[in-house]
Amino acid sequence: YVRTTAAWSMVGYVVGLGDRHTENILFDSTSGACVHVDFACMFNKGETLKIAERVPFRLTHNMVDAMGVSGYGGGYERTCCNTMRVLRANRDALMNVLETCVHDPLTEFVRKGEDAKDRLHRCERRLHGEVTRFPHDRDIRQVLSVEGQVESVIAEAVSPKNLHQMYRWWMAWY
Repeated sequence: YVRTTAAWSMVGYVVGLGDRHTENILFDSTSGACVHVDFACMFNKGETLKIAERVPFRLTHNMVDAMGVSGYGGGYERTCCNTMRVLRANRDALMNVLETCVHDPLTEFVRKGEDAKDRLHRCERRLHGEVTRFPHDRDIRQVLSVEGQVESVIAEAVSPKNLHQMYRWWMAWY
């Protein structure tokens, strides 16, 4: 559970995966693995909703409680760092895949009139170690170490201030 949740958190953060409510995150009852479904809200599309998403990924107190006594400070944070290192090391391959997705005529990852390059640039900035936040004036423009970036986005994800501003049926209390 902890490792798959951490890996999905970092991948979701990099690609701007939103709409992570309780029906879009499933758990394998035999292995405990976390499985995400419904990828229609990528490239920070959640920030454009009527009630904008404020967190980089879902990490509510119930999810943290399930991680045991170390919470997100133990294996979860270590796996987040390892995942981010792998994502950064494979930046070119990942950006090629994301560019294909953003220009796919069968999907609407980017709404008409929006700049696809801007959406891809935010993903690339994350892979370089910057922290992009909502609203954008809160971005950290300096390049952080993997550990610094992971610590910063985890703090955003568990921030009560951010969680209280989420859409009520996102169910931040679960």
